Amino acid sequence: MKKNIDPLLSIEHVKISCHNEGKWKTIVDDVSFQLFRGEMLAITGSSGCGKSLTAHAIVGLLEKGCRVTHGQIIYRNENIIDYDERRLQELRRDEIGLLIQHSLNGLNPIQTVKRQMVETLRHKKWDKNNIETSLHSLLNKVGFSNPEHILSLYPFELSGGMRQRVLLAMMLSLQPKIFIADEPTTALDVINREKVLALLKQLQQELKLTILLISHDEKSVKKYADRVVQMDRGGVVL
Repeated sequence: MKKNIDPLLSIEHVKISCHNEGKWKTIVDDVSFQLFRGEMLAITGSSGCGKSLTAHAIVGLLEKGCRVTHGQIIYRNENIIDYDERRLQELRRDEIGLLIQHSLNGLNPIQTVKRQMVETLRHKKWDKNNIETSLHSLLNKVGFSNPEHILSLYPFELSGGMRQRVLLAMMLSLQPKIFIADEPTTALDVINREKVLALLKQLQQELKLTILLISHDEKSVKKYADRVVQMDRGGVVL
């Protein structure tokens, strides 16, 4: 079905190495996969196999001492690996959104949800006269029936599942062409894990989102992803 369609994102024989004790050690070896417009692709594999490193490499957010040492990451016919920091920042702001693992701690504990969402909206050309309407619409999209109340709360007043939905709404406000969700259910209980995955599927279908889902929970993601690829330790996609 995908054979005659150009991929939106193509990972080609990527190797990621990290510098440790004076030596470069290969952490992710020869990863290749393609992501097509409008699909949800899940990358699964055991903890430590390099799934998150691969996600971070796509948006140029590898930790200091780690880098892509081989291969290409092609987006819109350009190799992202060649981007300088300014272009990577533009990529993260305008094109590819990353919801990182352990992101539930990413909300500012001393700012209301509204203040933090407004700050995010400023990165995009939202109509300043209709900010309130935009905030309500975003929160409605992620399943909140009482957005005004949610906007007035601080993060500590929200459950883990609610915080994850707020973060999803903030990410949607950036209107990314690709949305990478790196272990979005790690800190959640079983019920909320299912809710978040079901919500991602709903958003994919309703907004025609292109989603790269990183998860070690192969059984759960198989229910929602259009395709699943497996990474082993070392990073080879099977």
